[in-house]
Amino acid sequence: MKVLLMGAGAQGSSCASIMVRDDSIAEILFCDIDFDAIREISRKINNHKIKIKKVDASKIEEVAAAAKGMDVVIDFVTPKFYFQVMQGALAAGVNYINTAFDKFLWDDGVLEIGKNPKLHDEFKAKEISALMGCGMSAGYTNVIARYYADKLEKVKSIKIRLGKRDASLGKYEEALQAWNPGWDPRQALLDFVLPAGVFRNGKYEFVLEPFAEIEEWAFPEPVGVLPVSFHAHEEPYSLPATFIDKGLEYCDFKYYVNMQVAPLVSLGLASEEPVTVGGVQISPLDLIISKIPKPAENFTGEDPTKFEILDKTKRVSIMVEVVGENNGKEVKYLVNIPEMNVPRKKMYDTYGTSNISVSLPAVVGAKMICQKDSPLGVIFPQDLDAQMFLDLMEKSGYEHKFHEL
Repeated sequence: MKVLLMGAGAQGSSCASIMVRDDSIAEILFCDIDFDAIREISRKINNHKIKIKKVDASKIEEVAAAAKGMDVVIDFVTPKFYFQVMQGALAAGVNYINTAFDKFLWDDGVLEIGKNPKLHDEFKAKEISALMGCGMSAGYTNVIARYYADKLEKVKSIKIRLGKRDASLGKYEEALQAWNPGWDPRQALLDFVLPAGVFRNGKYEFVLEPFAEIEEWAFPEPVGVLPVSFHAHEEPYSLPATFIDKGLEYCDFKYYVNMQVAPLVSLGLASEEPVTVGGVQISPLDLIISKIPKPAENFTGEDPTKFEILDKTKRVSIMVEVVGENNGKEVKYLVNIPEMNVPRKKMYDTYGTSNISVSLPAVVGAKMICQKDSPLGVIFPQDLDAQMFLDLMEKSGYEHKFHEL
């Protein structure tokens, strides 16, 4: 398989590291507008499979030219340019996959059951696939939702919750630490302020207020009970269309109320609208981002000597709740997915990086859509065979840790 890999941030770099170790992948053309970044990353990986090229993701024709002769485009550029990269893959007649998208994947951002995403017919006509939102969350979460929905005759609701806790800090010390999301900080901040999609009473709606409908959610220890609220995310866009035939009435995504980010949002510092300070116009969001390390440094600066303490302190829990019916009786599956990068030493030895939670599902998704029996057109992770997806992850060396509570 030949892959065009777009984007040299934290996830693109870890994706490259994973793919050079995969025997089914013969060639990787690694591209970014920042040539120095891809050169530094490729030097660290040091594998003959990787070729590098400067490509501007905002220019469809450049992406299309780079994609010629490839089997799939894996898109890890900032979500701002996903539609241009997607169109470049389509122009080249090549499969496409990303880990993030937004409501404007549909015409005018209007979602309706039965309404296909943009470019669906065009991808299908060329007998290729565009797999949208196939990372950790969204992506792996969609696959888990499908895995359990398949056990039910009817599906009433799907809820996804994500919580994090730094066990090295006291109860309130997180608020005193510098924030670093570990991926594109611009998009990470914008996700707190963009309208959050919710599927309620069988219809899509968008919640405009940040941190809306806060509730306490009991994650397994050591994450514990955390406040969570609506958050802009992909799962409530894509899951309803797949499970509406099973009677789905409700779907949402809630993220923990981050004590470092909440004050920034409340002060308007997550806004892209320029403000005038001392006669100079500046975007508050640009100011905040200028103080956060570049995402790629999470790969190039990865330090194995810190893995043991990170395993013990940096804790993540993603929970998927699927409620439905079997034989007229209500059934609820509550599934916990603990920190996917742990144990970091084993992940590092297997993949050359411990940061695999987003990029490994993307690689698995890319391999699945390159198979002859893949669904065609614009599709989502829950449209794939869930058991096959999990089997391919395990075959790569990943041991699944999700379990039912």
